[in-house]
Amino acid sequence: MLTSSILSLLLSNAVTLRRDKSILYNRIVIIILLSSFFAGFISLLLKSVKKGIGLFGGLFHVTIITHTFQLFIIFISMIIIQLTAFFPFIVKYTNKENQNEETRDKKGEQFKIIEYPLILLFIIDGALFLVSTSDLVSIFLSIELQSYGLYLLSTIYRNSELATSGGLTYFLLGGLSSCFILLASSLLYSNSGTTGLDGLYVITSLSDLAKDTSSNLVY
Repeated sequence: MLTSSILSLLLSNAVTLRRDKSILYNRIVIIILLSSFFAGFISLLLKSVKKGIGLFGGLFHVTIITHTFQLFIIFISMIIIQLTAFFPFIVKYTNKENQNEETRDKKGEQFKIIEYPLILLFIIDGALFLVSTSDLVSIFLSIELQSYGLYLLSTIYRNSELATSGGLTYFLLGGLSSCFILLASSLLYSNSGTTGLDGLYVITSLSDLAKDTSSNLVY
């Protein structure tokens, strides 16, 4: 449901010419998240979820614990969108010339950028995938899907120099972290022959058992 919603918002952003529909898009995203929350809550009643389901050849594993955390993420995301998407920011600043404190009603950039709820959907989607991952490949893809949205969200104030420099720094550090994740995953795959977390757990358990057995034989 979230993936189809992302595709629909991408299409609507491409064909529209009005830039004053941000609040409407935020309301649509809240409705999407509310529908996903109820659909996920109903799916908790299925017996197959209680036993656990492996998806896409073991890349993802859905259980009651992962499903509960996903519902919690969706619920928190609805609250965040409700608090940030409909109300302007009140900014207090001091004029250096007159030394008077003034208050300016500064509307956030999300009132002008209709991609704001779409960026949040990408972040939410990546977080939901990350909760139920059971493979190093799916972990990397989920982190990257979430990170790309966070890169854009950190630079949403386009006219702010601090936001631009902070987003660029975050992007560079994220790229460096992704290189380390790929390097570690490749080393694990070359030594073990698998990227699944269950397979890595079995291999480490067998190696520990072999060490304990050899130590007992020595004694």
